[in-house]
Amino acid sequence: MIGLDFPVKPEWIHDVHDLWEPHQPIGDLIQAALGQTMQELGGEKTRRNSLGIILRYFVTTEGDGNARRTAAKDVWVSYSRAYPISTMAPAYLAHLIAQNNVAQEISRFLVGRYAPGDDFSSRELRRHVSAIFGQRKVVTNAASAFLRSLEAFGVLRSGQRRAEYQFVEKLQIEQDVFPLIVWTWWQTHQSPQINTESFAEEPSLAFLQAGDLTAYWSTYQSTLWSIDERLDGHRATLKYVKVEFFQEALSQLLPNAT
Repeated sequence: MIGLDFPVKPEWIHDVHDLWEPHQPIGDLIQAALGQTMQELGGEKTRRNSLGIILRYFVTTEGDGNARRTAAKDVWVSYSRAYPISTMAPAYLAHLIAQNNVAQEISRFLVGRYAPGDDFSSRELRRHVSAIFGQRKVVTNAASAFLRSLEAFGVLRSGQRRAEYQFVEKLQIEQDVFPLIVWTWWQTHQSPQINTESFAEEPSLAFLQAGDLTAYWSTYQSTLWSIDERLDGHRATLKYVKVEFFQEALSQLLPNAT
C-alpha cells in the first residue's frame, strides 16, 4: 500500500490482541475494541479508522462480508499474549513500515539524515515524499499518520514549533521477537533466502536498535533457517516456505508452547 491512512499506537495493537478470540465474527471484535481501547481518540469514526489499520495488518481473518471471522490461530496474537508491549513494539513497527511505501521512504529519509537527539522540520520531509509519490492528499495524509505513529512508538517527539520533531531513539529488538521481524521480511519479499547483511539495512528496521544481529541469526539456526557464508556475506535459508508451516514454527518458540 502507498501508506498508512491513520496513526497507530503499539498499545492499541496489543489491546486488540487481548480481545481476540478464535473464529470470532470480525464485527464482534470491532465492537469490543471500540468499547475498550483507543479511548483517547475523540469519536467512534476516528477509532474505527485506526482500528481498520490494525485489523488489516495484525489480525488474520477468513471469509468475506458478514461471514468474516478471525482465524483459528494467529501468530501475532500469540506473540502479543506472550510478551509485553515494550518487547512487541519493534516487531509491530517493522511490520507497519514493511507494508507501506510512504513509511519506507520516510524511514530512509530520516535515518539517512538524522540520528537520535537531532531535531528536524517535517516540511523538507513532506516535500521529499511529495516529489516521489506526487502532491496528493493521500500522500500527505500518509506522511502525517506515519509521523504520529512514530511519536506513539516513542521514536519521535513533537517540538515546540509547528512541524518540528526530535528524533528521540531507536527501539531495542529483543531476541525473542527477532523471528517475527524475519517473518515480516518474508511476507513482503517471498524469498526463502536472506542476505543477513542486507537485511540489517532494510527500511523496516530503520528505527530499530539491532544489537548483535549475528547472535540473533545464530540463535535460531537449525530451528528456523540455516546459514551459509557467501562471497557477498552470509545467507540465511529459511526451513519453511509455506505460511502455515512458518507460523507453526514461530508458535513453537513461544513460552509454554505445546
